[in-house]
Amino acid sequence: MSVPRGFLGLVICLVIAGTLWASLSRDPWDPDETRYLEVTREMIRSGNPFFLRFNGDAYTDKPPLFFWTLAPFVLLFGADSAFAGMLPSLLAWLLLGLATRRIARAGRLPLGVIEWAPPMVMTALLPALLAGGCRMDMLFALWCALALERLVRLADPREAPRAHHLYFWLWIALGIMTKGPLALVFPLLSLVFLGRNGWFTFKRVLRGWGPALALVIVGAWLGPAALTGGKAWLDTIVIHQSAGRIASSFAHQAPWWYHLATIPLTLMPWSLLVLAGMIAAFSRFQTLGAGARLIAVYPFAGLIFLSVLSGKTFLYPLPLFPAACIVAAWWLIGSPEHTAQRVVLGLSGTLPVVLGLGIIFIIGPMPDMALAPWQRLLAGGVLVLPVLASIMAVLLGRIKAATALLALTIPLFVFAGLPQIVPPFNRLLSLSPFAAPYAAADTAPSKPGLAYGRFEPGFVLYSDRPFTVLKTVPQLADALASGRAVAINIKTAHRIQRETGLRWAVAAVVPYRHTKILIIRRHSEPM
Repeated sequence: MSVPRGFLGLVICLVIAGTLWASLSRDPWDPDETRYLEVTREMIRSGNPFFLRFNGDAYTDKPPLFFWTLAPFVLLFGADSAFAGMLPSLLAWLLLGLATRRIARAGRLPLGVIEWAPPMVMTALLPALLAGGCRMDMLFALWCALALERLVRLADPREAPRAHHLYFWLWIALGIMTKGPLALVFPLLSLVFLGRNGWFTFKRVLRGWGPALALVIVGAWLGPAALTGGKAWLDTIVIHQSAGRIASSFAHQAPWWYHLATIPLTLMPWSLLVLAGMIAAFSRFQTLGAGARLIAVYPFAGLIFLSVLSGKTFLYPLPLFPAACIVAAWWLIGSPEHTAQRVVLGLSGTLPVVLGLGIIFIIGPMPDMALAPWQRLLAGGVLVLPVLASIMAVLLGRIKAATALLALTIPLFVFAGLPQIVPPFNRLLSLSPFAAPYAAADTAPSKPGLAYGRFEPGFVLYSDRPFTVLKTVPQLADALASGRAVAINIKTAHRIQRETGLRWAVAAVVPYRHTKILIIRRHSEPM
């Protein structure tokens, strides 16, 4: 079953148009997007691309490759541009479809699977939304997909290993440089489940100059950075940020079943098809070719590892999506048609319909969103109507048309629904309104800004100045007495006034998420 002519182009145009509109109509959002853009700006200003800084201090949370890809766009459009921040992710999203096609071809799967797998992975909810976000997850997923394609070829005894071996380690190195050693964990763990073929592939992976190539690439960053940061920096980024996150995560802790609850949503509308495909693949595991077995086991092995990991977010499984969508396409399109395929395809629209109805009747009317009735109907309707059309096509026996209609669900939402939802989210997540009133209230614009308890990355990005965190009430009192302005969360401010009686004047109130940030100054000054 071939993809309708021009279908993938339509999908790409819809997502690009929606993400461009959204990025041009919003600010970078706190805390992650503003932090990444500020790190990039400080990297450019320091002239040292190896040793990253945030707020003037060493930044060890992430390797530098994503920030290198951001740098030219920040130079062109500015660090406070969501458009600049999303361009690397949009480019990676486009290339992820191509990488998925290459994986399916390397696994010697039927032509229909090779054609349908790319639009399926590109139209899943999480990839389509991340195409417009300033995050390294899409770029990381691209390197993992390219490495998987080479690993699939290495698993096939009919393939010559030499070039595939070197390219595998090149993509692994770039994955490590983007988000850390998880890039190597996924492929090596999947080999464990392949038995003798896994051992055969593992020997091919290690034989040759590939590991040395990866070490040289990663060392080309770590060496110069360690010269600046010293042993303490090296220990932090290698042990605390890498091994420490795997052994005992210090962030995003969640129960083992977390991904089982979130993946059906982030992978929709293909969640049920992936599940059915995985069951079918394992029931026929021994009859599959070597490469196809590796593709089938890759999402399974990755999910096990991510479930054992104590730290979890809904973003972590993204590198598993290309292989998962290939399995779904293989079951739906590459296998002989039977009734179960029609039933599962018809049911696959359940989650988009639930989400669409939720936007119309629950999310849209919420005070934080306050969407007009036509906006709610548009944002939710573009999720519901394609699903209903897909179900009609299933009932008429038009599997190809039903799959195409279902694949249009998320791109249509990004194109028409997301522009209705982005402005309310921008009001909740943007700290752009903070900069002007803080500058007006502060008496020392040449000094670092002040925040009590903690500061948000948006303070630094939008004010274009470093911030110092005050940790005690006497420090807060001294800062106010000196005439300085201080940013403080409204709940913290009420607690301090209740417990200490300290008084101040409120110069401005900045809404943020479901709370407010106060800009306070000495009480004796006129407001």
